[in-house]
Amino acid sequence: MLALVKKSAVVLALAGAIAGTTALATPTPADASVASCGEGRCTVYLSKSETRALANGNVPAPPAATAWQLKAAYYSLAYGHRWFAGQYANRGWCSGFRLSIYPWESQGYFGYACNWN
Repeated sequence: MLALVKKSAVVLALAGAIAGTTALATPTPADASVASCGEGRCTVYLSKSETRALANGNVPAPPAATAWQLKAAYYSLAYGHRWFAGQYANRGWCSGFRLSIYPWESQGYFGYACNWN
C-alpha cells in the first residue's frame, strides 16, 4: 500500500512539473523548456529566460481544479527554488527538475551550463 502511495505521489509530482513547465513556456521561438520523460523518470530542462523568470518569482499557476493541498505544496516548492534559480541565472546557466520513481537515482532541482535562451 505504501508503494502505491509513493508511486501516486511521484506521478502527481511529474504531472505538476510538466504542467508547470508548459505554463512557463511563453510564445517565443522554439527554444522553450524541454521535457524528457519515460520509464518512471522525467527531466524538465528550462532555458535561460525561464530560469531568470523563476528567479524573479514568475511562477505559473497550477490548473484551477487542483486541490488546495497540492497547490500549497506546488507554490512552496516553486518559491523555495527562487534563490537557487537566481544563482544559476546570475552565472548564465539554465536550470531543470529531475524526478524519478526510483529512490536511488538523482532527483531534484539542478543547474547546468547551456547555450539557449
